[in-house]
Amino acid sequence: MRIPGTLALGALLLAAFTTPPAAAARGAPAALPDSARLLRLVRELGDPRFEGRGVGTAGIELAAGLVEREMRALGLAPAWDDGGWDQSFEVTTGAEVGRPTSIALDGTLYEAGDAFQPLGFSSNGTLTARVVFAGYGISAPGYDYDDYAGLDVRDRIVLVLSNEPGELDSTSRFDGTVNTPFAELRTKAINARERGALGLLVVNGPRWHAGEPVRRPRADGQGYMSSGLLTGWLADSLGEALMRRAGTDLDAAQRAIDSLGRPRSFPIPDSVTVTVTLARTRARIRNVVGRLPGRDTTRVLVVGAHYDHLGFGGERSLRPDERVAHPGADDNASGTAALLGVARLLAERARAGWRPEHDLIFAAFTGEEMGVVGSSHFVDRPPRPLASVEAMLNLDMVGRLKNGRLMVMGTGTAAEFPALIENANRAAGFDLKTSGDGYGPSDHSSFYKRQVPVLMLFTGAHADYHRPSDTWDRIDESGLWRVTRFAAALVESLDARPRPHYLKAKADSTSGRIGGGGGYGAYLGTIPDFSQTEGGVLLSGVREGSPAEQAGLAPGDVIVKFDDVRIDNLYDYAYALRSRRPGQPVRLAVQRQENRIEVTVTLGKRP
Repeated sequence: MRIPGTLALGALLLAAFTTPPAAAARGAPAALPDSARLLRLVRELGDPRFEGRGVGTAGIELAAGLVEREMRALGLAPAWDDGGWDQSFEVTTGAEVGRPTSIALDGTLYEAGDAFQPLGFSSNGTLTARVVFAGYGISAPGYDYDDYAGLDVRDRIVLVLSNEPGELDSTSRFDGTVNTPFAELRTKAINARERGALGLLVVNGPRWHAGEPVRRPRADGQGYMSSGLLTGWLADSLGEALMRRAGTDLDAAQRAIDSLGRPRSFPIPDSVTVTVTLARTRARIRNVVGRLPGRDTTRVLVVGAHYDHLGFGGERSLRPDERVAHPGADDNASGTAALLGVARLLAERARAGWRPEHDLIFAAFTGEEMGVVGSSHFVDRPPRPLASVEAMLNLDMVGRLKNGRLMVMGTGTAAEFPALIENANRAAGFDLKTSGDGYGPSDHSSFYKRQVPVLMLFTGAHADYHRPSDTWDRIDESGLWRVTRFAAALVESLDARPRPHYLKAKADSTSGRIGGGGGYGAYLGTIPDFSQTEGGVLLSGVREGSPAEQAGLAPGDVIVKFDDVRIDNLYDYAYALRSRRPGQPVRLAVQRQENRIEVTVTLGKRP
């Protein structure tokens, strides 16, 4: 539901959330309780006008403007000495369909439209080849299932069904209720490519998805990494036309696979010509960063939160077929509100005469959902030398406090942190669950890999994560305010202490469980640099004690081959790991500066 009068609401929010210094001096009453200010900010950021704050949307720029206005009204100074509040940079966001883009079948040419659309990760070019039906296009050793068993697809175009066998069937060897990663279209494309196919066509299975329209590639917020082959969606009618060449139809083929739980693949005695022309789309996005000046400008503490979310959904959404605004109230409008709440509490103290020992930097990061690209950009080009940053506190998904339980990650990254957390919690009274690991799926990782001690606060995973249902009315107002005050107390405690001593924390499987699940499959222990999108997987770090460390992998290495799988990007890498089992030795080809080396690694079990 759209909130009425959103333009007026922005001005009202600004006045309600921040009491200007002059008004404070006159003793003007606050328009709202402190907790209500935070909730109102979450509500504003989740308004449909902000378009889910997705990279590549106009809404994310509106959100950046709102955060900057809040920081100004709080009395913060711009982080950069030249008076700049923002740190902008370009990212690739998706792909737009150009001409020519088409498929030729039965002597008829179908331009890109209702019958055919390229997938956003397709290569460009023209291909004429015979077609092979490969079921669901899945090879999953852990499920004892392989659509390609005994099937030769070299130099062919592979036709596959979307999703996976046994959809909506709780007895399926797959999950049956939620798709596994093997159902991802990128995974299907890489699987076909690694078996020698030159193209991939996807059609919806008629049992559950008959009549659904083909989808255009996303130009906003999707990211773009080529799969290395031509790929496209077919409408049901074109899929049926191909299947008739083999004397069957889509419904019969799908039912044969689903009912028996076994693959049913076969060649189709026909050729098609596919032409794809895609252009990468780019967007300029920005971190928004304010500063509360301290007594010693050579000492810095950073408080951070990401303000971006998923926009209208897409491949990172857990409702990928719903193109609707994802409000991201908890992820991470709640953290953004808490960030500004901490800034407000400390700015009010400063107006009353207190001055921090450190420069306090308040950073609202963008591009976290794309792979912490905003915080990675920040640590590469910080407003103060990175060596002066003594600690970083990250706030991510802090709006769903339940039973007083608060998760704190990074407690093992400085010798002083366990005692600091315990002391701060004496007044707060949380039921704390801690993880020592400094790596994790949020912006604190960008700092930790540069040897900055980090802490992250998190109130837990929930069923609305990365779904359109993550709305402001599900936020725990009093809990959010309670976490904000705790975060402010941590900053004050860090400010009053000597520099904490950085520790290289041990890898901790608890961090995965805190985040809502520990992962699956084989484990290598590498930390990818998400800013590199092609040419291999650049490592920004390796976990202590991991198979990667034991094999001698190091930051700066670029993995370009995993056994026989060519690694061009992170999707290739994820595919290779999923196709292997713990305990299995694998050969890695690694580019290390000017040298190419090979190492053998025995994979571990993922925490």
